[in-house]
Amino acid sequence: MAPDPDIAAHFPSVFPSCDVTRAQAQKWEETVNLADSFLRPAKYSLECTLFIKPPASSIDPENSNSEAVDLKFDEDHLIAAQRSDLSLVPCVEAAVPLEGLCSSRIAFIWEDGVLMRRWRPREVDDALAVYQIVLPSDYRPRLAHEHPLSGHLGVNKTYKRISRYFFWPGLKSSVSRFCKCCHVCQLAGKPNQTIPSAPLHLIPVVGEPFERLILDCVGPLPKSKSGHQYVLTLMCAATQFPEAMPLRTLKAQAIVKEIVKFCSTFGLPKVIQTDCGTNFTSKMFSQVLKDLGVDYQLSSAYHPESQGTLERFHQTLKTMLRAYCIDANRDWAEGLPLLTLAVRETVQESLGFSPAELVFGHTVRRPLKLLSEQLLSKHPVSSNILDYVSAFQECLHKACEVAKAHLVTAQSKMKLRYDKTSVKRIFQPGDLVLVLLPVPGSALQAKLAGHYTVDKRLSDTDYVISTPDRRRKSRMCHLNMLKAYVTKETSKACVDNVTPAFAATVLSAAYSPVEDNLVVHEDQMSCTRLNNSAVLNDLDAYLAHLPNDQRTDIIELMSRYLTLFSDIPSQTTVLMHDIDVGNSAPTKQHSYRVNPHKREIMKSEVEYLLQHGFAKPSQSPWSSPCLLVPKSDSTHRFCTDYHKVNSINKPDSFPLHGIEDCVDRDGSARYVTKLDLLKGYWQVP
Repeated sequence: MAPDPDIAAHFPSVFPSCDVTRAQAQKWEETVNLADSFLRPAKYSLECTLFIKPPASSIDPENSNSEAVDLKFDEDHLIAAQRSDLSLVPCVEAAVPLEGLCSSRIAFIWEDGVLMRRWRPREVDDALAVYQIVLPSDYRPRLAHEHPLSGHLGVNKTYKRISRYFFWPGLKSSVSRFCKCCHVCQLAGKPNQTIPSAPLHLIPVVGEPFERLILDCVGPLPKSKSGHQYVLTLMCAATQFPEAMPLRTLKAQAIVKEIVKFCSTFGLPKVIQTDCGTNFTSKMFSQVLKDLGVDYQLSSAYHPESQGTLERFHQTLKTMLRAYCIDANRDWAEGLPLLTLAVRETVQESLGFSPAELVFGHTVRRPLKLLSEQLLSKHPVSSNILDYVSAFQECLHKACEVAKAHLVTAQSKMKLRYDKTSVKRIFQPGDLVLVLLPVPGSALQAKLAGHYTVDKRLSDTDYVISTPDRRRKSRMCHLNMLKAYVTKETSKACVDNVTPAFAATVLSAAYSPVEDNLVVHEDQMSCTRLNNSAVLNDLDAYLAHLPNDQRTDIIELMSRYLTLFSDIPSQTTVLMHDIDVGNSAPTKQHSYRVNPHKREIMKSEVEYLLQHGFAKPSQSPWSSPCLLVPKSDSTHRFCTDYHKVNSINKPDSFPLHGIEDCVDRDGSARYVTKLDLLKGYWQVP
């Protein structure tokens, strides 16, 4: 902005005389000027240019609009843009001169040719009214969220920041759409917008011991006297029998030697599962397993829950090693075999038996058992070898069956507890996602990267993602590593696909003149109480467990009766409920005293009932107080205290059927449904 000579003379401290060096001049080239020059006094001739140049890292090569945008922000350009913008036609038609401004809360006025909006909050004096400039569509995205000085705030803060000075039809929905499809915000994330966990998938119970082995490594640990710094851990998936072997290095050759030594004692497994470590994915490791006839399986990358049993054993082992070193003051490698023995003979909560009992068929002889034998002085009973083998096999078979039942019960409880906070999400090939990938040069740090495209869906939780800008052009990722990427097109499509019957309850880009007082109607309060519209927009996800024919039948049936699934409750016209009080005198009760917060809640509830026809103003001599009853979800239920009315109400001679009769009549039915009225007392007039 070049200073006017008169302004420079009046304000020398603002426009000092100085020399600008070449380095400073280059630095000022990228300075962003946000001065609102059309608000200046009319006697000064100033012109402000809003020059927006996105950083090089945020430029989308597929988007041709990512170049620097030069917008003239002077008064003449603003007035011309306001009059030519089709989205502002309702506002222009409703505008009145400044002299003809009425006392309405919301009005559009002309001030020096600029279209402005006058807005006054409820119960606020006219002196505190807010004057907002009605902004054309060309200036909205940059001013709303994309400008470097916007801070990439959330929807509420961005909306409040803009609404102090500017306005356009559908401001709140536009701001919400801008924030949701912002590339930087989606990558950076928000503290309250974590990726929801997928529902837990239970690991199938394997029948035979050592049929499936899980491998992993621990370390680096403090180097022992013998030079060991790592621990190779193996665990049987069926019996949870652990083995821990110290290693000096994590190379594939050292790991293969320990695996062969383990298999020489317990036999060759059918399947070996590991994570995606380079020592496990090497050609040598794969070739050795192939020669041994073992099937090799990899866990999902960056998803340790795939082998959670072994990871939980690592936590226990590290705690025991730390305690052993402190207590015995010895090297951790010396106590590793003894601590592993202690874990094997401990009863597992999920199995009901110790791993040693499920593998060897008897209790391992430990110091406690040795002490018990010395105190009881029992003599061993000799038995026939055939009887011993038969009894041993029968005992081991029963123990395995009981362990399987215990494990199924424990897994069911774990899934029930875990799925309380999980969300079922489904991606289709071609969808855009952000992927949690390791930071280059630091494998232990990860951040969201992308956007990338879903190539293939392997299961409910595993997807193949195309990563062309990475060394691996495609990779398998777990659902917990994926975050849906929202673009401007998809955000707009989600709004446009809303059923018209529910468009008022969903955040929509469609502009309603009622919101801005362009029609003669009082402002409406939020009427959303149910979440039916969101469910209807995502029926495929909720009906994914059904076959295609059943899913189609349900969708067609619901489409024929869409009025039953509105977000706003309705009243019935089938019956009416009469309260017969006979010739009793009207009951009168004063309202209860409540704090200001509850008073506002009660006012909003009354406005909701009046707005939707559930109640109407009355001058009746009957009076009963209202109160708020707290609910389990921290909200309140609006109730009326009709104790006095009920005391004079004539009872019904034909009450409801007994619960026993209802059970006898409906107990044999395959399906039993119930109706839960949101505003039951008012929905039945």
